[in-house]
This record gives sequence, C-alpha cells and structure tokens, in this order.
Amino acid sequence: MFTVVLHKRALSHDRITIHRTKGLSGLNIEKVEQFYTLLNQSALLIQQDLDGTFIEGLVETGENIVDEGKVHVEDGLPGPETVEQLTKLYQSMDWMSLTPEEKKQVVQLALIKAAKEDLLQPNHQPTPDAIGVLVAMMIELFFEGKQSLHLTDLSVGTGNLLFTIYTSLVSRDKSLTLTGVDNDDSLIALASTFSALLGIPIELQLQDSLQALLINPADIMVMDLPIGYYPKPIDQESFQTSFEEGHSFSHYLLIEQSINYMKDGGFGFYLLPTSTFEAEEVKSLLSYVQKVGHVQGIIHLPSEWFKNEQSKKSIFIVQKKSENSKQAQEVLIANAPLSSDKEAYHKFIADIRHWKTEQGII
Repeated sequence: MFTVVLHKRALSHDRITIHRTKGLSGLNIEKVEQFYTLLNQSALLIQQDLDGTFIEGLVETGENIVDEGKVHVEDGLPGPETVEQLTKLYQSMDWMSLTPEEKKQVVQLALIKAAKEDLLQPNHQPTPDAIGVLVAMMIELFFEGKQSLHLTDLSVGTGNLLFTIYTSLVSRDKSLTLTGVDNDDSLIALASTFSALLGIPIELQLQDSLQALLINPADIMVMDLPIGYYPKPIDQESFQTSFEEGHSFSHYLLIEQSINYMKDGGFGFYLLPTSTFEAEEVKSLLSYVQKVGHVQGIIHLPSEWFKNEQSKKSIFIVQKKSENSKQAQEVLIANAPLSSDKEAYHKFIADIRHWKTEQGII
C-alpha cells in the first residue's frame, strides 16, 4: 500500500513524500495511481474552467463521480469542451470497482495535492493517515469490547482524520457514528464530497465550534487541534481555559468545549505539538482538565513523521469524569514506534494494554 507522510503544520509545500511499503492485502497500487491521476486531471479541468481553487475542482468532480459521471453545469460552466473531456474521463473510471482501502488511498493523495496546489495554511492541512491509524489503535485499546461508538471532531477540516479512523475500526467490526464541525465552508464541502465517495456516513455542521452546538454527546472526541489564538474575545465565565487578558488559545478552548459535549467516562484523543507540554501556559489547561476529568496519557509520535523536533506532535489522552472513572496512578507516557518495526510496535500495544489493566482504566 501507500504510506503517505504529510507533515501537517510543518511541511513546506515542495516536500510531499510517498513511500511504497508492504501493506493491506489486495491493494492494487497501479489502480490507485490510475484513479488518482483521473481524479486529479478532472479536478484541474474544472478548476481552470471555473477559475477557482483546486479544492473547488475536487468538490465538483467528486460530486460528478457520485452522480455516476453526470457533469454538473451551472451558468454555462464548465463549458462544452470541458464537459466533453470530463465525460470521457468519467467513462474511463469505475469508482465502485475500488476497495474501501483503495478509495481511501486515492482520497489521501488528492488531499495532499490540494494542500500543495491551494497552499493551505498549516491549520487546514489534512492529518496524515499514519496518525489516524495510530489514533484508531488507541481507541481500539481503550474501548475493547464496546462495538457502538460515537466519534466527534470539532475541527474536522477535510475529514481525513475521522475517515482514517472509521476505515481502520470498521475493519475490526466496530459500528461508528461520526460527527464533524468546522467553520470553513470549502473544507466542509470537501469533507462532504469525500464522505460520499468513500461511502462513510457523517453528520457535518458548518459553524464556529466554540459557539453552542446542536450535537449529541460523544463517546470519543478526536481532534488535530488548530494551534493559535482565538480571534474573538472570550470571558472566563464561558470558558475556564480562557486567559484573563488578551486572546486565548483556540486549542485550549476547543479541548474544553469538546469535554462539554463528551459523555461521562468518554475519552478525548487530542493531537498537540509536543512543545505544548513544556510551556508555562499548559498549567491552566491541566488544571481545568483535572477538575472535570483525568489526564490518562501522552503518546509521543515518531520523530520520523515530522520535519524537525520543533514540529513534533503528541496524542493527549483525557477521560471525562464519571461514577466509575478514576485517575491512573501512573499516567501513561510512551513513545510510539514506527509501525514498520513490527516487534517494537507489538510490544508498544501490549504495554499499553497491560498498563490499562493494571491501572483499572475503564
């Protein structure tokens, strides 16, 4: 299969690396390449005709593919010549002949292309599949025996993190309900299009995640958090993680908001820069979390996934308090190995399972 490494919030746009490795059985690499090429060509044709962004082209061509190759024309665009070219491209595609894993790889490659073509700001770039697979493994370990789960992402963006987790967990016979919220209309449109292409049902809401939300409580919150300051004033009566003066950290506020919409005993898996835990300001975040929940673990991601040590990330694992929950006496602190190191990876999983049992985390 392809292992696609995209250094989110750290990748210069001329550094996109695609590695071929042994992977899922039955994955046809040539087929993935062929369909990605066709998807890319059709998106570029639409982009040029509409004089828009590559993401707009991707959304349009994705909707055409979902509509069985019928080209959507509005106000005479795309023009007749482009419609003819697109029709021929769609006729050469049989999207439904792809396996779910192959579809996911095509989508991942298209997202990388979109990040490069549209020069997406760091907070908008898609979460790499390798990270999503690792988060899925964490969810599997913390929710062993539970088959039905509601996952929510309050910074869903293109949806790639949720889609990767879904693809990984459904193969393990998990029944998942997905909800995504974001305030960027183009990213939400892309997430909606890709959910249709992948056959992954998701409820998407276009709104500011720090306002009141109409969503059902989640078993699990997963977020690759946007790092920076929230541009609007926030008072401490609304958010305990807000700063007394100046703008507050959006990533702190989003963690607090996500816990508000989490079921008692539920878990949050948050992707944060590793440097976050070394900053003085983190004390306010940890103080809040300990009031309403438990800091259960921090998993440091492999350095090889990032451009440099400054851009390295970790998974912050938080559990919301419930009648049956308890703080681990020994917080899980671990370094995730590369999945290609099978022996180290299996030991890593076994050690976490042993820690969870020993600490009585449920």
